[in-house]
Amino acid sequence: MGSWMVGVDTGGTFTDLIAVDPETQQCHLAKVASVPADPSIAVMKALEELFCRGVMPSEIRFLAHGTTVATNALLEGKGVRTGLLISRGFRAVYEARGWSQPRGSDLIDTFYRKPPLLVPQHLTEEITERLDYRGEVVTPLDEDSVRIAVRRLRAAGVAAIAVCFLFSFVNPAHERRVAAIIAEEAPELRVSLSSAVLPVIREYPRLSTTVIDAYVGPKIEEYLDRLAGRLKVAGVTTPQVFLMQSNGGLMRISIAARHPNQTLLSGPAAGVIAATELAKTLGRRHVITFDMGGTSTDISVIINGRVLETTEGTIARQDIGTPMLKVTTLGAGGGTVAYIGKDGLLKVGPRSSGAVPGPACYGRGGAEPTVTDANLVLGALSGDTPLAGTLSLDAERARRAISSCLAEPLGLDLLQAAAGIIRIVNTNMAVDLRLALQEQGQDPRQYALIAFGGAGPLHAAYVARSLGIPVVLVPPHPGINCATGLLQTNVKHSYLQSAVGILSSFPLDRMNQIFATLTDQALVEAAEEGFAAETVTLTRQADLRYPHQGYTLGVACPPGALTEQHRPSLKTQFDQLHASIYGQSAADEDAEVVTFRVQSEIAVPHLKTPGHPLGDGRTERALKGERQVFDVEAGCFRSAKIYQRERLQPGDRIVGPAIIDQFDATTVVLSGQAASVAPCGTLVIETPEPR
Repeated sequence: MGSWMVGVDTGGTFTDLIAVDPETQQCHLAKVASVPADPSIAVMKALEELFCRGVMPSEIRFLAHGTTVATNALLEGKGVRTGLLISRGFRAVYEARGWSQPRGSDLIDTFYRKPPLLVPQHLTEEITERLDYRGEVVTPLDEDSVRIAVRRLRAAGVAAIAVCFLFSFVNPAHERRVAAIIAEEAPELRVSLSSAVLPVIREYPRLSTTVIDAYVGPKIEEYLDRLAGRLKVAGVTTPQVFLMQSNGGLMRISIAARHPNQTLLSGPAAGVIAATELAKTLGRRHVITFDMGGTSTDISVIINGRVLETTEGTIARQDIGTPMLKVTTLGAGGGTVAYIGKDGLLKVGPRSSGAVPGPACYGRGGAEPTVTDANLVLGALSGDTPLAGTLSLDAERARRAISSCLAEPLGLDLLQAAAGIIRIVNTNMAVDLRLALQEQGQDPRQYALIAFGGAGPLHAAYVARSLGIPVVLVPPHPGINCATGLLQTNVKHSYLQSAVGILSSFPLDRMNQIFATLTDQALVEAAEEGFAAETVTLTRQADLRYPHQGYTLGVACPPGALTEQHRPSLKTQFDQLHASIYGQSAADEDAEVVTFRVQSEIAVPHLKTPGHPLGDGRTERALKGERQVFDVEAGCFRSAKIYQRERLQPGDRIVGPAIIDQFDATTVVLSGQAASVAPCGTLVIETPEPR
């Protein structure tokens, strides 16, 4: 009997599965169409493919899942009707959208509009209550006003209520009492308290995050309940069923419904984790990830082997302050729709054709031209090679869509229109990649681009060349890389609490008490997940700033009780960190403590990447044929050899132009580039330096 580790990632177009037996290293891959209306159906279809290959449900001992349910609810505006209770006099905080401002291409969009509110003003109720900055009561909670507000919201048909009061992160008493009143008045409603969701300073990010939590919470709860029920019916009995979080760690599916806001980057975070592990295997310290799927592209910068993290994210144009991996998402994928804009020019994205109906070439009723249709017309994809091993592409449908919707109205021929789609989407992605590096002050020439997702390897060579990135790395299974990342991380949770004070005079008892409370929360949640206290690794951090600064930097705190001797070392760490990031520090000034953090980490089984011996270098064994591929840079067709990746061996070297086909993706190697196979199976595409 086997003992299988399974990762299942649900994307906007496809749901991917990887299953590995750690003892025999036997591996199964599956890729099925996603079902946006009920993603759990696609998850079970992928598992059924695994069961058909002889793996019994009872043999699965570890299952990790990446989901887009919360993200899609935001993207499509399909969360639940949500109400908001806020301190009297502060109802405009959410509408003012303190973080929302045009950036990137929005800066030149004359039709730009701020994103819509998830909770409109008519579903916002002001509550009479007030705490001061120390958490002391200035105005007692008016419980009658709470009951009246809850009854009005219930009558308005809300399914969830967000509660965000001023300074509740210091003293949550009023919010907790409101939750109790809601339970009495409307027990069927989901409640999100800002003091529980994100107990940190700064009103707007705390408010926006709490609203998102309430907006997507019932959707996540419903989905996870449905998925758990289907797994049980199918016979998957392992208690080790996990969900990927935005911070790159796993959490037990049994508690995931409590933290819906932490799942917003579930899939993309897994891809970043897989890319980090690949970079370590290849000895690459500086890489940038390029995860291009069917609906979007996700970008993340890894510096010195460390993934950047942030607490100021934007997802689907909604602001969120939950700790997460720093991932930039743009609307560019294989299913991204090309159209003629209001200015009469060719545009690509951000709208996607999705899994249904999908690109025109899928033959599922889609009539609009997409990036995949353009790649098919230009020869990068072929109707002779089924997508994901099962989906045959119809080149004639792709030609008709591009001709009727774009080429004819714009007065272009078919190739000009198709090449224009690829040039535009490549340029859009290159701009965002360049900005991601520039934000960190990084030189593209010092980086390798890790390309994955079903469409990433198709475009990576073009994008890397335009940026001057010398190396492209394509993982062994790029189309299911996010599913792979689900099996390469640990259980992780972050617990935080803001409490502002001067470092030199902040009461040590208060500091130790906050850390103790956060530690207790971590251990309680670990126990609920079935982990013993001795398996939990805890790290502590304090976010510091100089007085009057608007940003903080986190410094590590030692284990055990903090003493007077620790204050100078914390200040020195902060000064050094500030100098390394910003080029200057203020050693003579005191520092201010803003937020305390505790992170728990629990090791779980990991997928190990085996090495392979060098082959004989005879690439003829993998040669499938040859076809004409349009070079969008040169504006002409070139003859490209076609290789089957599964037949390539470590040490093999292929000179472009070439196409490398595999089950889950297609890789393009441009003229003037060469691709070699590393011992771990990764494709290394390089542009030789001119002599």
